[in-house]
Amino acid sequence: MFNPLAPFQLPVLQAMIAEGHRYFVRQTFLRSHDPFDQKTRGSFLFCHYKDYPKAKEHFDVLADDPLRFLYAWDDPDHQVRLQFAASAPEGYKLYSNTFLPDWEHHLTDRLKEQIRRYIQRLGWKPGKNDAIIPAFYPYFGEVYVALRFRKQEVRIKFEEIENLR
Repeated sequence: MFNPLAPFQLPVLQAMIAEGHRYFVRQTFLRSHDPFDQKTRGSFLFCHYKDYPKAKEHFDVLADDPLRFLYAWDDPDHQVRLQFAASAPEGYKLYSNTFLPDWEHHLTDRLKEQIRRYIQRLGWKPGKNDAIIPAFYPYFGEVYVALRFRKQEVRIKFEEIENLR
């Protein structure tokens, strides 16, 4: 699966804290899971929030994830755990819900073709001068894409485009 999200590292954590983010939701992140990788014990996504209600809403949505966790930066134990996670512990793939700086370069021709096929299924017929530029964004730990054509807009999980047959 296409994974445009940046690794969860100490500079990322420090920048989030400096920007006022105090709550972090950890969830299982299947988008980065490689079934043939025997060394990785877990893949997780860390999402950051400035306010508790939004973080709690995200946490509650993950009711089926037994490994979900809600960290509060003001709790010293949580600070230690977040810093450890951001130190890239061996055996884990950890990501933040921020995009890699050059994530667009990771879009393969196959994914671009899938996007074109999805646009065709919508019945949109852009001309040569019409641009439909996909806008990717994270939402509650999922990668979504917004497609705009003239006055129409569609927002969907990118997974739907990836799995298009």
